[in-house]
Amino acid sequence: MTTEIDQIQSPRQDGRPAGTLVKLAGLLFIAAGVAVVCAMLGPGDPPMIRAAALMGVWLFAGWMPAAYLLGAIGWGMALRGVLVGRGTTSVADSMLLAACIGVSASLTITHALGVLGLLNPASAWIWTGVGLGALLLGLVRRSDVSRGMLAGVLAGVLAGVLRDRWCMALLGLGAGGVGVMLAASAMAPGAQWDSEYGGYDSLSYHLQLPAEWMDSGRITPLEHNVYSYLPGYMEAATVHMACLSFTHGGGTPGVAGIVRGSADGAMAPNLLALGMAVLAAWAAARFTMALLHRSGIDGPGVMRGGCMAGAALLLTPWVQAVGSMAYNETGVLALGGAALAASVVKGLPPARRGLLVAVLMGGAAGCKPTAVLFLAPACALFMAWSAPRSRWILMFSIGAAAGLLMLAPWMLRNTASGGNPVFPQATGLFGAAHWSGPQADAYRAGHTFDGTLADRVLMLVRPDPNASANAPAVARMRGLTNPQWALIPWLGLFGCAGIVIPRATRMAGLLLLAGIAFGLTAWVLMTHLQSRFLIPLVPLFAGGFGAFIGSRGANTSDTMPLSAHAGTAMLVAMGFWGVLNFGAQRQGRPNDTLALGSALFTGAIDLGDTTDSIPSAWINRQYPDGALLLIGDAAPLYYRRPIGYATVWDRNPLAEAMRETPGDPDAWTRSIRRLGYRYVLISYAELVRLQQSGWNDPLLTPDGVSTWTQRLGEPLRVWPDRGAVLFAIDAPAQTNGGTRKTGP
Repeated sequence: MTTEIDQIQSPRQDGRPAGTLVKLAGLLFIAAGVAVVCAMLGPGDPPMIRAAALMGVWLFAGWMPAAYLLGAIGWGMALRGVLVGRGTTSVADSMLLAACIGVSASLTITHALGVLGLLNPASAWIWTGVGLGALLLGLVRRSDVSRGMLAGVLAGVLAGVLRDRWCMALLGLGAGGVGVMLAASAMAPGAQWDSEYGGYDSLSYHLQLPAEWMDSGRITPLEHNVYSYLPGYMEAATVHMACLSFTHGGGTPGVAGIVRGSADGAMAPNLLALGMAVLAAWAAARFTMALLHRSGIDGPGVMRGGCMAGAALLLTPWVQAVGSMAYNETGVLALGGAALAASVVKGLPPARRGLLVAVLMGGAAGCKPTAVLFLAPACALFMAWSAPRSRWILMFSIGAAAGLLMLAPWMLRNTASGGNPVFPQATGLFGAAHWSGPQADAYRAGHTFDGTLADRVLMLVRPDPNASANAPAVARMRGLTNPQWALIPWLGLFGCAGIVIPRATRMAGLLLLAGIAFGLTAWVLMTHLQSRFLIPLVPLFAGGFGAFIGSRGANTSDTMPLSAHAGTAMLVAMGFWGVLNFGAQRQGRPNDTLALGSALFTGAIDLGDTTDSIPSAWINRQYPDGALLLIGDAAPLYYRRPIGYATVWDRNPLAEAMRETPGDPDAWTRSIRRLGYRYVLISYAELVRLQQSGWNDPLLTPDGVSTWTQRLGEPLRVWPDRGAVLFAIDAPAQTNGGTRKTGP
């Protein structure tokens, strides 16, 4: 039987380490080449300018996430023997688990330092610098596999994979998926994926919260932005990266260390998400191989099945979208995928297995709490399969305690702030913190889906019957039929069904199907049915697909069966699907803002009519001083001034003034002036949308706001195509009995 150690030692015996480096360079070349091809799609600047823009982002923004992730992995590798144990699991499995535990620990420590007000350039560089030093030391020390030195282990495992031509081909396909993400990550938030409305969530909290936290010097809940009450581990990492670049706090309020030009900190979180996606592919590969090993299957097909799973994850368009934005899903994929691997790998004692799974799942939940809903049940099933029943109580007790400890800092922070440890959830049980009852009710209504159970289940596979035919695909296809899923759900389900038939892999297939079923049930019953929320299930889909291919090819050495050829063809199709999907963004113009970066939105460069058409750019150039209040819009990242805003679930200062003095617009103006605001930007288009959805504050209606603006004088600027109007807030206007309509 071929073992992991055999795969590690044999490349050292053939004496060709240079070949391994050449193949690694080839994979990087494929990724960069696909990125350049994607950057050339659609109209825009000349090719050389686009290529230079790509390189600028990779160089000037890429070093920050690279340092953060490599430093985190260095900590994990240095403590691999303590964390995972020596001689228990295979070397390759222990490397994955140690690396991802290092990432989970770094995210947790980054968040803790921020909460304590201790996250600054000194602390950031101490933590990351020590991790980088440990990683470098492990790479330069004399390679000795028997002693587990990092250089020897890494070279051996990589060479074992790269000298297999099937694995090399599959990794090449996966590198193409990385290339799509490399191209997309160079786009400034606000000009990214259509399914995310250009990156609205990035502008409203994934990047905006780190900007505000840096200004305040502390990671803390903010009453005007409910998303600050989520754990925010990926957002905390954004603060950490800004500290690494010595841009923390001070400077221009709201944008310090985040938006500083074209290739800047605004793109660094995009590349951090990409790095997490690569870790997720590694985790999916090792999870797949662990499933096959536990089923008693070995041979070259196992390694190829793992490569198939990793490539499938990277080629999934949904992963490419969230893996190139300042989002948190790929953090869930990386750490949740590693938790799946830890739940099933051979050699871990039950107590250590429970501890490792809990630490990894705790890190995944710190990135996004819904990780617990979608992946924890599957982890529990595989843990039960991997340990004798007599050890279940011990294993799950240790896991529950460790998981609670991982989430305790977040829950204590929320409890201290508002009394509810999981706010904004469970408001009926723990209280609504600073919210009123109607606010809590509106939040619950906005995060549930109306309809019967049958309606909710059918939404997995049919278009939303209530959506307009002209609505974007993400609004119509809310389940697994969204185009950005490509083939992965169906390949995964087919693969799971395929491995249920043979006796050897039956249990693995049944548990995979059960884990997927738990995740789909959570989506149906506990979410408001958005396609993106299903992304945590990708490792399970990829694992089923890869396990099927690996089990079918387990007894061959140089060739693979017809199923493997067909599976590879499916991955090729997904590769083209991802490139075409990227090319279709922004109405077939995905790169027309590539060279401009965030300068397009900040107004750092005067682009004439283009600058005039973007409120943030025009306001920054024409009215650079004075606080600005946003009404309707809750995406303030690019405004270079003190900003007032509130999410739709929180109280806007204007709404508060309306409640204090009902029916007195002049009093509202005086109240807003006392708060220091000199300008107000009203998004009537957003107010209309929120009113139609039923989510808005009942006082902030288009008509109610228009009643107020009639007293403000003539608007400074109107953007009819965006439904936005800018006013100066002066003393209450004197009228002669007439009224004006100022809404678009």
